[in-house]
Amino acid sequence: MLSKILSFIASFVMLFQFMFTAVPAVKQSPDVLKEPQPQSNPLRTFDKIEGVSGSEFYIERPSTELKEVKASQFGVDANKADNFNEIKKALEYCANNPNTKLTFSEGTYYLDNKSQLLFKGMRNILIDGNGARLVFSNVVIGLEINGSDCVEFNNIKFDWDWEKHPLSDIVTVRNASAKNNTLEFVFDGEKEVSEDTIFAAISQCDPDTLTYGAKYSNKEVYVYQRPDMIKSVKKIDKNVLQVEHDGSFGNFKNGDKFILRHYVYDTTFAVLDNESKNITFDNVSVYGYPGSGFLANSKASHFQIINSYIGVEPDKKAERHTSLGADAIHIANSDGCFNIANCDISGQGDDALNVHDGLGWVKSIDRNKITLEATAVYMRAGDVLKFRDALFNETDATATIKDITYSGAYYDITFTENVSDKIGLNYIAYDLSCSSENYVVRDNYIHENRARGFLLQSPNGLCENNRFYKTEMQAIKIVMDISPGLWYEGTGVDNLEIKGNEFLMCDYIATGEVITIGSNISGKTATSEPFTNIRITDNTFKEFPERVLNADNVNGLTFTGNTVDAGSSLPKSQTSARAYFGEYCDNITFENNQWQNCIAGEIAKSKKPSLWAIINSK
Repeated sequence: MLSKILSFIASFVMLFQFMFTAVPAVKQSPDVLKEPQPQSNPLRTFDKIEGVSGSEFYIERPSTELKEVKASQFGVDANKADNFNEIKKALEYCANNPNTKLTFSEGTYYLDNKSQLLFKGMRNILIDGNGARLVFSNVVIGLEINGSDCVEFNNIKFDWDWEKHPLSDIVTVRNASAKNNTLEFVFDGEKEVSEDTIFAAISQCDPDTLTYGAKYSNKEVYVYQRPDMIKSVKKIDKNVLQVEHDGSFGNFKNGDKFILRHYVYDTTFAVLDNESKNITFDNVSVYGYPGSGFLANSKASHFQIINSYIGVEPDKKAERHTSLGADAIHIANSDGCFNIANCDISGQGDDALNVHDGLGWVKSIDRNKITLEATAVYMRAGDVLKFRDALFNETDATATIKDITYSGAYYDITFTENVSDKIGLNYIAYDLSCSSENYVVRDNYIHENRARGFLLQSPNGLCENNRFYKTEMQAIKIVMDISPGLWYEGTGVDNLEIKGNEFLMCDYIATGEVITIGSNISGKTATSEPFTNIRITDNTFKEFPERVLNADNVNGLTFTGNTVDAGSSLPKSQTSARAYFGEYCDNITFENNQWQNCIAGEIAKSKKPSLWAIINSK
């Protein structure tokens, strides 16, 4: 009976609505990428990557039939206290001798790394670790792959020297005083502490597992963004620091446990830049680093991280509770064509994977000159910028860069033509010369990390057969996000498929939903639909506190064949398992899903009466 009533309401409301407004048509996706198979080459092999909608691209790898040199020939020795200069010599040899296999002997090699290990201009180089473990100790980039083609890292482990500089500590709050704005942090393990301890970020953790995220609770302070919030630090016992603050820690309660990070975005373990391509990390472990794990930018393309582990070293989990200070994998302003498959990623201080391209805000205009506010854009003379209006609506405006300089978060750009009659203040601009599209993220295990699982903010992606467990916030977020002073990212998504994934106990701290689609322009929602042809099918969602989906700014969304079980132990007041659709949603298919342990009433809500009736009548 309810279904019949809703169907009648749907027909009535749609008829009424169409008298006044027309539903925008779904954007037609362009033809998918179909790269030709690489030509036969005795020095190379390749992996064929089959992506979304039948797309195909290839990632080339060095052949095993290469001239072999041993790292020991350059003086690399596990008995040495520092192997940095010796490894640098080995890499210089590889740069000057393409088609080389550099082999390590099994063992642990410490590095007093004063600068990055540079892989510049390399061709057909295989780094065969044989299980070797390289331990870094200085806060600089670990590996930089610069302008290289066909480089592979295989069977090698990378670690951080916790004895010199621990990445984090577990602390417990006691003697918290809201009146005096003071509290005490007791460090686990009776560690001898110092008043010079670095307070970079303090994130509440699960008191039982000491992993990121406390159930349905979100207490966190990012001290590095505003160091003046801490007024004083005083050591009052061997393992106890008393902190006076400005009220920022006011919701910390006695007994709360936190992961205190000493590093956040201080550096990056591995950077792929300057149009590097055909880069493979296979059977690689990254146990720790004081910043992000992998960064691919500046038009890097055709790269992959496969069969690898990013997380705390398994036999050190009782004493270490952070793998990385920030994101595990961050891809921005690349040329795409990448593959993340069969990886285990956990314990990092930010998202497991963030895929996007950068954008900026027009802050001044003077004929053929503008000032652009941005933090992560890639622009060069000759590139074409695309402009959208202040609420991300489509425009015809483009302009070619003649010259560009920057200072901090501001870029002064001169164009080859006058733009003052094309654009306005707070218009949004991004570079058309790069796009982090065409990617596959498959068969990965993402678990117990701070923040989100995947931020998928670029077109033509396949997210398939991954397992997400206890991600602190959303498991997947599809956004265009401008947060002034922090980040400016996401230029729209078309043709993204999310299928066959398992989501268990995600959004653990109850921030809202398991999957988010939407926009943020300094607190405002875009009035456009930059997300098109998104398909969420045949997934399993289990034991989460609030909504399964929150979607806006999307035209052409399919949510079908999913099994949704909110769990039987949730508070009755929660709106668990429902989906919510915002004002800018059109052409939504929401049907044939199985709902278990969901609160009675309509399955979905929407700001549009017609959409509400349609999706609840299925």
